[in-house]
Amino acid sequence: MVIFDVDGVLLDTSGSFPAVIASALLWAWTCVLGRVPDGEGFTLFHFAATKTHPSFNDDYDIAWAMINCVASAETTSLERAMPSPERWRTVIQGCGADVPLWVRRTFGETVCRHAVRACCEELYFGREYLEARGRKPLYATRQGGFWERERPLMDIRWTDIPRPVGIYTGRTDEELDLALRLLKWEDFPREMTVTADRGIKKPSPDGLALLCEWAGAVSPLFLGDAESDRRALENYGRGSFAAIGTMIPGEFPHDRPRAALERFGVLTEGERPDIMA
Repeated sequence: MVIFDVDGVLLDTSGSFPAVIASALLWAWTCVLGRVPDGEGFTLFHFAATKTHPSFNDDYDIAWAMINCVASAETTSLERAMPSPERWRTVIQGCGADVPLWVRRTFGETVCRHAVRACCEELYFGREYLEARGRKPLYATRQGGFWERERPLMDIRWTDIPRPVGIYTGRTDEELDLALRLLKWEDFPREMTVTADRGIKKPSPDGLALLCEWAGAVSPLFLGDAESDRRALENYGRGSFAAIGTMIPGEFPHDRPRAALERFGVLTEGERPDIMA
């Protein structure tokens, strides 16, 4: 069977979740800590550095970790408080499997996790989306959500893949619904998805094991873009891993999932079944 991650694999999310993290950092620095943002803040280079660690699959916890890192610095200058991407990568190497425990022991919790996660969620969905569903945002002021910046990386329907298909993602069910809408995969069977709402998070192999069990499969091809994805497949102990993008050192990079499916023989190279407009 074929199992997909979503962010960076089925969807280009370079304009969404990194921007959510950067915006949440600025919100905490100005609105919570009352300081002036005088530096660039969180960048795509920080995001890529964080994704080399298998425990940082949850992007909202990346925001919370970085916020408490800069809050612990003895300066009111964001430029001086922000570690470089290289320094940040070194710092997070001390983190084990329990990110919240490590953050609290390393930096303390100047800004609480619940508030940061709520702010990130509001930034991602946007006021218009949340208010249409009867939810009142407390932190975000943007009408539109950063999810609107996401673009499909997959140009065929899931039904055109000649193997059972599953999705193992760190997204919530609601976030996955938006992803499937953008992909025009609204009919994808939800029973073949494992999201954060199931209480399973990468790099746990349990999501892969469940999907294989449901599909009657043994050796999956898992397409991912981060170290947590690769480690999940390693922990599962069977199957093949295909890296999408360049964030995983030492892996052959595929620019899009179609290229990986062709390389592993799932699709015939050059075949273009049912291309979506």
